[in-house]
Amino acid sequence: MFVKKLAAAGMNPVIAARRIGLLDDLRERLTSEYGAQVRCLQVDLSQDDFLKRWIEVCGDIEVGMLINNAGSGVPGLFSQSDIELEKGLIRLNCIAPVEISHHFLPRMLARRKGAIIFFSSLMGFQGVPYMANYSATKGYLLNFGESHHHECKDAGVDILVLAQGAKETPGKYLYPVDYSKLPITWMSAEEVVDAALKSINRKAFVIPGLRNHLTACLSGGLWSRGLVQGIMKRMARIALPLKEE
Repeated sequence: MFVKKLAAAGMNPVIAARRIGLLDDLRERLTSEYGAQVRCLQVDLSQDDFLKRWIEVCGDIEVGMLINNAGSGVPGLFSQSDIELEKGLIRLNCIAPVEISHHFLPRMLARRKGAIIFFSSLMGFQGVPYMANYSATKGYLLNFGESHHHECKDAGVDILVLAQGAKETPGKYLYPVDYSKLPITWMSAEEVVDAALKSINRKAFVIPGLRNHLTACLSGGLWSRGLVQGIMKRMARIALPLKEE
């Protein structure tokens, strides 16, 4: 949705993903509908050597906006998870956006123009049982991006953290979660993207949706952290096919 909005605004995007077929299909649609010149980058951001592919594809162009929207999370007990999968999640959610931003940010600062968006989550405001690693990585992005907003705001580069709640995307169906048992309100991808784009150059972070705002206010309070984590733990036990230790 981000890339569609930006292409409609006249930008020429570079799109990155692991599956080249999806990228090629998206490129054809963006070129046909908006006349955008699109570059495709097939890359796995959870691998250690991903940055050299970015440099190869983007070395001759001026990157004006960087959207770090790749990410994942695996629900369940950390003690029963695959440690290599957990390490890959940290590389994808934290190390990749840090490395990519570290490469492009100095160039933006030299031009005194540019924007970077980091994707955090409502889960980044507190630890979440059965999503321990994911919530930790999203908390990292929240603090990292917010810090850089204040470092760069007087230098012409806008840094925004998008702290989103539940959003309708294909990732919703990756794992066996019974969402019908949870009090979740799903936002459309377009609503989330619009909130982010409207907040650039205005805020350090944005939480799309009034209900999400209220949730963040509750979970972000130090007095409520234990209460919120207890609620999240009970919700996970209801919705996930967990095998307790």
